[in-house]
Amino acid sequence: MLRTGSLWRPWRDGAFRVLALALGIAALALASVVLLRAELDQRFTIRSAEMLGGDLVLVGSEPPAAEQLALLSALDQGQVADFPTVLVHGDEMLLVSARAADAGYPVYGQLQSAPGRFDATRPAATGPAAGEVWMADQALDRLGLTIGDQVQIGRQPLTLTAVIRQEPDQGAGFYSMSPRVLFNLADLDATGVLGPGTRVRHRLMLGGSASDIATATAALDPVLRPDQRLRTLEDAAGRTRGPLQQLTLWVSLGVLLVSLLCGAAIYLATSQRVRKRARMAALLRSFGARRGQVMQRLLGEEFIAVLPAVALGTLLGLGLIHGLRALMGWQDPLAATPGDWVAVLAGPLVLWLAFALPRLSTLVRTPAMQVLNDRISARPVSGIVELAAALGAPVILAALLTGSLTELGQLLLLLVVLGALLPSLLWPLLKVLDIGSQRLPLAGRLAIRRLSRRPGLTLPLLASLTIAMAVLALAGQTGSQLLNDWRERLPEQAPNHFVFNLFDADLPRFNSWMAEQAAIPQPLYPVVRGRLTEINGAPVRDAVTKENEDAQRALNRDLVLTEVTDTTLPDSNRVTDGDWPPPPGTVSVERELAMNLGLRRDDTVHFVTSQGTVTATISSIRDVDWDSFEPNFYFMFATDGLVSQDITWLTSFWLPPGDGARLAALLRDVPHLTVIDVNALLDQAQDIIRQASRATALLAVLLMAAAMLVLGAALLGAQAQRGRDNALLRTLGGDRHLIRRVTWLESLTLGSAAGLCATLIMLAALYPLGQRLFSGALPWSGWLLLPLALGLLVAVTGVSLGARSQHQPALGLLRQE
Repeated sequence: MLRTGSLWRPWRDGAFRVLALALGIAALALASVVLLRAELDQRFTIRSAEMLGGDLVLVGSEPPAAEQLALLSALDQGQVADFPTVLVHGDEMLLVSARAADAGYPVYGQLQSAPGRFDATRPAATGPAAGEVWMADQALDRLGLTIGDQVQIGRQPLTLTAVIRQEPDQGAGFYSMSPRVLFNLADLDATGVLGPGTRVRHRLMLGGSASDIATATAALDPVLRPDQRLRTLEDAAGRTRGPLQQLTLWVSLGVLLVSLLCGAAIYLATSQRVRKRARMAALLRSFGARRGQVMQRLLGEEFIAVLPAVALGTLLGLGLIHGLRALMGWQDPLAATPGDWVAVLAGPLVLWLAFALPRLSTLVRTPAMQVLNDRISARPVSGIVELAAALGAPVILAALLTGSLTELGQLLLLLVVLGALLPSLLWPLLKVLDIGSQRLPLAGRLAIRRLSRRPGLTLPLLASLTIAMAVLALAGQTGSQLLNDWRERLPEQAPNHFVFNLFDADLPRFNSWMAEQAAIPQPLYPVVRGRLTEINGAPVRDAVTKENEDAQRALNRDLVLTEVTDTTLPDSNRVTDGDWPPPPGTVSVERELAMNLGLRRDDTVHFVTSQGTVTATISSIRDVDWDSFEPNFYFMFATDGLVSQDITWLTSFWLPPGDGARLAALLRDVPHLTVIDVNALLDQAQDIIRQASRATALLAVLLMAAAMLVLGAALLGAQAQRGRDNALLRTLGGDRHLIRRVTWLESLTLGSAAGLCATLIMLAALYPLGQRLFSGALPWSGWLLLPLALGLLVAVTGVSLGARSQHQPALGLLRQE
């Protein structure tokens, strides 16, 4: 049995206090990042569900059948029908994109509406009641409507009661958007507009638990009609990009890096602690104690002693997440699953046991006489295996917690393999230096021999310093790069209005209005609507498989085509195959669409337009950031490639804050113009970026704390041995000047080697980081120099710590255990 007084005895040892601090920071960091990851996962899922309209959506050209609805009665439901129609007010008519929605819409998110044309936006839980209609701003301006006016859709008169500002599932591209109209599904039949051949899309949006959604999916699959298909969250998540998805990956990386750092610190502190407990284990075995009893005595006492540090760290991490949630305005219950809580509570102890058990088991297998005579020899092979296990265990644990083995596996493998192998690869270099040190001055010779003749101390120390430096530099690199990308994506004066249907004759009046309102214009893009009909001379229906739903959707509608007016590649585009700009007679194609249609470079595509046909050869494939709030296109033709077509102009601009009367004046002068206000979307995106920035700052602080802990534990771990070495030099007649030079050279060699290893790791990690977080771009920056700067800091700190031993009695240092 353990005595109560013995539970606090380990705290008297400095090595145990370092171990307890490492476990406390590991508990704080793991609790914070695991819970933060759960919060971000939940919000990413919610955002995807809002864009999709539900956890599962049944789409068809006809409403769902009664028997299908019966299968889904346990789920939240919302039905909508989307179709183009004509809105009539007196003698005026306007083509609009109409949506009829029932009381269950929206399943996720909130509608944004306003009680008047120039009133503030407010959330709405449901859409208009029967007999009412809501319209977008431009529809009111076009028809000169005010709240309370009556309009007619087909045969049904409706009363205007609110202005639509934003719909939660309005995730389609801007190009397909006419002025929006929303009314109640109960009025749809009375309008009489849905006759045979009408272009209408019925959507049944479903919400519920994951198990209920899985059951509904399995039940619907056998009864789907030919015109129906199911859209899932995976479909929406595949198209959802932007800061939230990048931040989720970044936090996953943070979990892994923090675990790796804390594991390295625990490894160093455990190594020191085990060395100090070796003599006790040998004495117990000499008096007849069995191995199990020795392990129980050594582990049991310390297991209870570290619990307060782990509990305190976990509570601080939980408090940190609650503070972050309050700062970000997150009101929902904590998103962590039972598995997350098990990881938060047990993770630090699992890390400790992963390091303590192998070291202690080695200790109890070593003959007691060897321990008592200080003849424990470190075998390099077993040391490297131990080191690899120490680096791999926290990474595997964190990867399993975050589910990031697939997304970040390449980077993880690099960190573990290089962290373990680079120091051992440098070991032959140290041995060569040791052999060649005979020609060096005495100080250099002693410094090199201190490092080369203690592999059991030097290798773990070098590996830990390398990992800490590499992780700090990687954290700073990725965090700063993400923040820069987000700021560049949404600058302060990002375009908040998009303009369509702008003709050549409208440009003077439009430019004059822009100057009057101090608006900041963006480039003008010539656009033509065309339908893809042939690929390499074959009808497109024959060239594209019918099983590819994404391709079929692209074929069943007109595409917006443009031509290059500026040879500079748009910021939101990146050429992945081919050259830019497209040569005459060629076209550049968006990568995802090209993949769905099976298009490659040198293929020929043929379009039918209002003025005939357009044929071009594909010269390049582009990756497009559709979340950039910039005009983007599937097909971009060479300059003058659309010169014979009916061209209209598309552009965007930033309009300073103010009321909507300015836009109303423009639409009165140019009534056919379509202006899309995206301020609500910008506000939502900027809010996400603000939250992402705060979360990134929190993660950076945790990584910094963990990295500093590793650096401190590594240097403190070597301090005792360095003090004994210096004491021996003093005993043999070495003066303080010699000791200072030896300490400087030893620390500088160690710091430089670690900085070099960390720089090599960073260079190797740039490619997987660029692929996963930065769309293939390599994030070069000044952070690559950080490991070398940290190496110099390690050298200065090592000298500072070594100087303390010069003021302690040499005999006392030599007798220290």
